[in-house]
Amino acid sequence: MNRIQTRRALAGLAAVILGAGLLAGCGGSGGNDEPAATGASAPLFDQLPQKFQDSKVIEVGSDIAYAPMEYYDTDGETVLGFDKELTLALSEQLGVTFDWNNATFDGLITQLKSGKIDVAISGMSDTKDRQSEVDFVDYYVAGAMILVKKGNPEGIQSLADLCGKTIAVQRGTTQEGYAQEQSAKCDEPIQILSFDRETEAMLQVKNGRAVAGMQDYPVATYNARTSGGGNDFEVVGDQIQAGPLGIAVGKDDTGLRDALQKALQAIIDDGTYAALIKKYETPLGAVESATINAGS
Repeated sequence: MNRIQTRRALAGLAAVILGAGLLAGCGGSGGNDEPAATGASAPLFDQLPQKFQDSKVIEVGSDIAYAPMEYYDTDGETVLGFDKELTLALSEQLGVTFDWNNATFDGLITQLKSGKIDVAISGMSDTKDRQSEVDFVDYYVAGAMILVKKGNPEGIQSLADLCGKTIAVQRGTTQEGYAQEQSAKCDEPIQILSFDRETEAMLQVKNGRAVAGMQDYPVATYNARTSGGGNDFEVVGDQIQAGPLGIAVGKDDTGLRDALQKALQAIIDDGTYAALIKKYETPLGAVESATINAGS
């Protein structure tokens, strides 16, 4: 299957789960949008390393199947979501475009370290373990939440309630780690089904092959609100270990990291960031300042 076919397949899967009419509701646009302020006319263009001033492109790696953070429109090509719109706002400050490239989540840090991408933006939690490999510009706060079928037939309210049950998660995520940690505490272990795509994990819950899934706060609440017109899932319990999500940057690319931090702070200060948080109905995710490696 070639890349375009893969994208279209993912878009079709997202439409099944989220509802095609709702996929277009979050705004955003495609991967080659030009910022209104380009090149040297942008406020922070001169803060970028020379190679980005020359290319005027920052290559983004992302698992583009994680609504509402990033996902494909029904055409299978146009990238939508909070993270996509965040990069459009950052483009206004930096004067360069962010070119989005699809990849599996657990391969993003490897691609970043090998130089195939310049940044990873994919609802990625900033953790101490990941900081040993990459730096983060933190732009959001989220914890994991448990997602179950509507009506919560198993009566699940916490991680402890998952002992002895089957759950579905995305491979390489902090949620998979939380499930593994909890399973080690259980008298009867949790059966963990791990998938490359979050949409695949959701289907297991929807079809009854898993009693629950775990997702970041904005993703879980979005899916509960929109999938099947709000009739497929519900969120239970409290956020688990809420912490920052960050734009991942290579350890050696401090110039790009610092320019991104300044651009993020600029859109926080001018109200653009707050408007984006309001649009996506995720008030608990807002940060007050742009930090670097604030995760623990």
